[in-house]
Amino acid sequence: MFHILMVTNLFYPLTGGSENVVFETSRRLARRGHTVRVLTEQTRPQWPLYEEVDGIHIHRCRVRFGNGPIRFGSGVINAARLFKHLIAHVPVDVVHFHLTLPALGVLLCRESRPLAKVATFHGPWDEEERAEKSATRGVALSHVKAWLFGLLQRRVLQSSQRVIVLSQFSRQAVMRFVRATGVVEVIPGGADVERFQPAVCRQQVKARLRLPVDEPVLLTVRRLVPRMGIEALVGALPAMLSHGRRVTLVIGGDGPLRPLLERQAADLGVGERVRFAGFIPDDELPSYYQAADVFVMPTRTLEGFGLSTVEALACGTPVIGTAVGATAEILNTLDRRLLIPESSPAAIARTALACLDSDLVEPAFRARCRAYVEDRYTWDRAVDALERVYDAATQEHRVH
Repeated sequence: MFHILMVTNLFYPLTGGSENVVFETSRRLARRGHTVRVLTEQTRPQWPLYEEVDGIHIHRCRVRFGNGPIRFGSGVINAARLFKHLIAHVPVDVVHFHLTLPALGVLLCRESRPLAKVATFHGPWDEEERAEKSATRGVALSHVKAWLFGLLQRRVLQSSQRVIVLSQFSRQAVMRFVRATGVVEVIPGGADVERFQPAVCRQQVKARLRLPVDEPVLLTVRRLVPRMGIEALVGALPAMLSHGRRVTLVIGGDGPLRPLLERQAADLGVGERVRFAGFIPDDELPSYYQAADVFVMPTRTLEGFGLSTVEALACGTPVIGTAVGATAEILNTLDRRLLIPESSPAAIARTALACLDSDLVEPAFRARCRAYVEDRYTWDRAVDALERVYDAATQEHRVH
C-alpha cells in the first residue's frame, strides 16, 4: 500500500476537468487501502484547512487572492510551508503533481528530494492561456503570462520520474513540450458508471428539467471561453432550423463569453431555441446527459481529453465532436459518423442533422455507447494503471 500525496491548487468542492480526475482517482485509491492526502489551496475562506472526504485527507493552505503576483507568491510559499508540516508528521511514498503553483512550492523544499514523483499533464497551459484569454486581456499580457506558465510547468514535469497523460494527443504534446526522454504513460480519464447511467425513461427526465419532450435536445457542457467552439455551435442552429428541424440547444457552464453568446443567439433569431443553464450542479449533471438526444463537443483546439464525452456516453447519449485532440481518439473507435470535420457552424449543423436522422439515436446504439465506456473508460481501470505507475516510480527511485 502506498502513502500518496496529491498536489493541486484546484480541488473539492470545486468541479472541473483536473478537479474531477484528482477526486475520482483519489477516492478509489483510498477505497483500495492506500493513504491519500491532497495538498491544495483554500480557495474559499469558509472551507476548512483540513477535512476528510470519502477517505481522502484534504489539507488546504491559505492563499492571498486578488493581486496576481501576491497570489502567485502566496500560493507557492504557503504550499511549501504546508508540505514541510505534512512531511514532518505523516509518511509519504510518492508525490503526484497535478497543477503547477503548489507543485513549485513542494519542489522548493529539500524534503521533497528523497521522494518518488509523478506528474499528470492536464494540458499545455501556456497554449491554453493564449487561446482563451488573449482576446480579453490583451496580447502582450496574455503572452507574458503564457510564457511564465510554460516555463514553470516544464520545471514540474522534468522533476518527475513518470509523466501521466490522458490521451495519445496529450502524449505527443508533452513530448514536444518538455523534449522528454523519460517514461510518459497514457491513462485515459473515466466516468463514474454508477452515477452516470442511462435513464429508464428519457422523456420523464426531459419533463422534470422542463425541456421539450416532443423534439430533439442538443446539449453541451463547457467553460464558455473561445477555444471551446460554442459560438460555432450557436451559429449552427439557423441551418438546422432551416432544414425543418425544431431543436433546442442547452448550454451548460459559465464563462466570459456568455454575454456574447446570448447576443449572438438573439441576433440570429434563435434566442428562444437556446437555453443557458449556467453552472449545472454535480448532482444534476447525470439528468442533463440522460435528457439529451445528442451531446455536442464543438472544441476548436487543445482538447486533451474531455470528461464530458465519456460521461455522456455512459448515460447512453451519443456524442458528436470535432475531430480535435482526444475527442477524435474516443469517438473514432466508436463510430466515425460522430466526428465533426471542423469547428464551423456548417460542419456542426451537417453532422448533427445526419446524427438525428440515423440509427445513432436509436436504442441499440445508445446501449452500445454505454458498453463502450464500461469497456474502456471507467475510473477503476484508470486506478489500476495508476497503481502500476506508482509502483514503477517508487522502484526506480529506490534504485537511484
